Amino acid sequence: MSSRSRLVQKLIHINEAIFFYPKLKKFYKTHLNQNRINIIDVGANKGQSIDFFLKINKNATINSFEPNKKLFHLLQNKYKTNTNITIHNLGLSNVKGELIFHENVMDETSSFEELNFESKYLEKKAKVLGVTKENIIVDNYKVEVIRLSDFLKDNTNIGFDVLKIDVEGHELQCLQGLFQEESGVLPIRFIQLESHNDDMYLNNNQHQEIENILFKNDFEKCITIKHGFGDFAEIIYENKSK
Repeated sequence: MSSRSRLVQKLIHINEAIFFYPKLKKFYKTHLNQNRINIIDVGANKGQSIDFFLKINKNATINSFEPNKKLFHLLQNKYKTNTNITIHNLGLSNVKGELIFHENVMDETSSFEELNFESKYLEKKAKVLGVTKENIIVDNYKVEVIRLSDFLKDNTNIGFDVLKIDVEGHELQCLQGLFQEESGVLPIRFIQLESHNDDMYLNNNQHQEIENILFKNDFEKCITIKHGFGDFAEIIYENKSK
C-alpha cells in the first residue's frame, strides 16, 4: 500500500472515531445486555468492529470473518491472546464453495463484487488514492465462502446479539445465505448493514431487495447512523420475532 493510501486510511479512521463510533456506541450501550455480548462480524478488515465491541464489553464473544488473506493473518496475531475471539479466513455469500475476491489498493473496499469502470465515483476515488481506476484492484484470488445459515447450524445453542455485515456491495448475497430456511426464529437480535449510495460496483442498486428480505423475515429498521464522510451509513435492523 502506498503512503498516500495509508494517509487516506488514517484520516478516515480519525474521522470515524470522532463522528461515527460515538453514535454507534450510544445505540448499543442502550440496547445490549452489558453482561454478555455475542457478535458475528462479517468483514473484519483490521479489527475495527472487534475493538469497538470490546470497548462496550471486554468479555464479548466475537466470530469474525475476513477473506483478505493478509488481513486474516494480521487479525490472528492481533487477537491471539483473546480466547473469546475467533477469526475465520472465509467469505460469506449465498453459496457454499469458492468466489473470486478482488483485493483493492485500499483494503476497506475490497469485495467479491466487480467494479463499475463507468462510475464517476470510482474515478474520483482512484484520483484521491493516487492511482488509475484500472489499477485500483491489486490482486484477485479464490476464497472459500460459506452461508450464514450453515454457520448458525454449527452453533445452534448460541444466541447472537449483533450480526454486522460490511462487505462492499455483497450484502444482499450474505442475507440470502442467512435466510435459507423459513422455519424457526433467527437467533440474532440486530443486523447492522453498511449501506452505500454510490455506483462503485456493478451490482450496486440492491437497497430495496435488501429491505424486502429483512422485512419479510420480521426485521424492522430502527436507526440509521451516517458516517462522517462519503454518502453512506450504517443501518441497524431489529428482530421483532425475538
